[in-house]
Amino acid sequence: MTANDRLIRREDRDGIALLLLNRPRQRNALRYESWSELSEVLDGVVADDVRGVVLAGADGFFCAGGDLKTGPAYGSGPLGPAGRVEHAQRVMEQLKAVPVPTLAAVEGAAIGLGWSLALSCDLVVCASDAYFAAPFVARAVVPDGGLAWRLTQQLGRHRAASLLLRGTRLSAGDAERLGLVTDVVEPGSAIARAVVIADELGQADAGAVEMTKRLINSAEAAQLAAFHPLELAMATVAQQRSAAADGRAAYS
Repeated sequence: MTANDRLIRREDRDGIALLLLNRPRQRNALRYESWSELSEVLDGVVADDVRGVVLAGADGFFCAGGDLKTGPAYGSGPLGPAGRVEHAQRVMEQLKAVPVPTLAAVEGAAIGLGWSLALSCDLVVCASDAYFAAPFVARAVVPDGGLAWRLTQQLGRHRAASLLLRGTRLSAGDAERLGLVTDVVEPGSAIARAVVIADELGQADAGAVEMTKRLINSAEAAQLAAFHPLELAMATVAQQRSAAADGRAAYS
């Protein structure tokens, strides 16, 4: 398998690992196998002792969310949806545990599970014309990847409910004002800016960076760990309903 064939493509930028979601024709939608590859690549990043990680999507689009068109994204049998959700939960926790700064570079959009993935990074750099959306309810399923918990914690119950129940788009500027984005940049420059920031952060003492990240993660770890089983149960039930099958078919 060549680098271009991989679902997650890694490039090295002078000590910064650039990880690209690599299904551009599907707007980098995430298959079940995407999470396995991302986990493998993250293991390599930690072993290689890089100074920072930038996560982005190939060809100018971050991620359209979970792949609704292919079975492996959901697995087979009654526990298939549970396996996919639990796998994604684990890999996002693995991403948060990377000891160096992690940055999401968002061009185009981060939708659904793609939004969850972006928010699992330490910083989010976003093109000014990009947007975020969580259209789960429109597809007769429920938010996963910890998104309901994270948006409620960050924005409060009512703003989170509006975004999740109505599925409305959130612009880059509004996301920055709400504290969901750290830097808004010119379209087409999110990756370059994220690499520069990662390099700047990588100049700091590595031990201090790692310990600070552990403090930040520990502040939310207990609550998120308690939330994950409920999310897993709800997602499993929702994805097995006939309405969810109709919702997936509508987006095929």
